[in-house]
Amino acid sequence: MKPNAFPKSKRVVSGRAFTLVLRKGGCAADDCLVVFAFPRREGDDRSDQPRRLGVTIPKKTGNAVVRNRWKRWIRESFRTQQADFPTGYDFVVRPKKGATGNWTSIRRSLPKLARKAARRLESKRG
Repeated sequence: MKPNAFPKSKRVVSGRAFTLVLRKGGCAADDCLVVFAFPRREGDDRSDQPRRLGVTIPKKTGNAVVRNRWKRWIRESFRTQQADFPTGYDFVVRPKKGATGNWTSIRRSLPKLARKAARRLESKRG
């Protein structure tokens, strides 16, 4: 498998996992994105666990073309910058309400917000 591939094993796909990350995870936001982070396992060494990404785009964001564009940009940003994300976390990303996204702003803010959300969760827990 290529190092920057985005197989199903690197995606948050189940509704239960989405709910867990959104309800109990740490959150970070800027003017473009909102990122939630939650560790894959409690207390274990997470360095060997892959990072996983889930994307949720509300219908209020726009029509199907706009929503799919957001999804492509977020997935591609994650795929190409996986090394910049903390390991062993599930991330759920959504656009900020009323945001008009573009590729450069998403690419710049996604890894930064992922690290910030993971730090917030760790500081809240310990």
